[in-house]
Amino acid sequence: MNTNTRNTRAAERYAEEIRRCPHSGGGVHSWLMAVANLAAIAGIPPMEAEAEIVRAMSRPPSPASEVAAAIRKAFSEYAPGADYSPRRYSTPKPKPLPQTAQKFIQRGDGAEESDWWEASPVRIDWEPGPQDALALLRTLYTPGEFVFCGERYGAEVRTAADWIASIEGGAPVPPHWIPNPLTGDEHPTGSGTLSRRGDSAVVGFRFAVAEFDGLSKSDQLAFWWGFRTAPIVALIDSGGKSIHAILKVNCATRADWEQDIEGKLFPRVLCPLGCDPACRNESRLSRLPGHFRREKNAWQRLLYLSPEGIRS
Repeated sequence: MNTNTRNTRAAERYAEEIRRCPHSGGGVHSWLMAVANLAAIAGIPPMEAEAEIVRAMSRPPSPASEVAAAIRKAFSEYAPGADYSPRRYSTPKPKPLPQTAQKFIQRGDGAEESDWWEASPVRIDWEPGPQDALALLRTLYTPGEFVFCGERYGAEVRTAADWIASIEGGAPVPPHWIPNPLTGDEHPTGSGTLSRRGDSAVVGFRFAVAEFDGLSKSDQLAFWWGFRTAPIVALIDSGGKSIHAILKVNCATRADWEQDIEGKLFPRVLCPLGCDPACRNESRLSRLPGHFRREKNAWQRLLYLSPEGIRS
């Protein structure tokens, strides 16, 4: 067999084999050596062969010099003297596995109410009741800031000082509250009506509400304990199935809220972990601690309070 015939057959086999790289773990290195030998016999330029082999491989070269070593060995045996300067390849870093709620629950290591109570910067040393609401209102707002507290579809917007005086005077604690402070004035809603508690009435974009629908309370407590990057201002037992987390986000403007909270935090982080996507708007309601839910025969309770959202 003359040299030209051998080179032609090697080129044909190379063209076939370059498309047949086995799956990772199925003999990629042996395939690599065989293809490199065929490239050298066929007279394919070593730099061209190297690029084609890297593109055809079912896994990254490991080590990064794996292909270069095979090319060198093949060409030194079958085409000595071929000009070859290997390219620099670095093995790509593996993409991090997506975080899951279960991952954070595991990281939470079984944290319970008692752990949150011990960790709370504001010491909660009273029985569940109106004192929960008073502590929250005094800690999160200045006296003159306007806050909504009331029924789900109520319209009671007063200053924090007025709410504190009302509760101290014996008025029952309302069931709901909007964590972000309001202007105190009426503003147009999307439907054209006026409201003192809608998104357009929010003046301070400080807090986001996060809650789960599909996790047990014990898992929710462990999740937030494991989710260490979350600046949690308050944890509230809803008196039902959920724990409400009030996160400190401190957006400077409405545009920042729409970009950072509605556009990033919820769709990219919280919702993939299972948080309720309906919580993303700036006037989202939460359960006000200190209210007694008669239909559940349970208190809405303040479990943790940290005005700066910092955990030790």
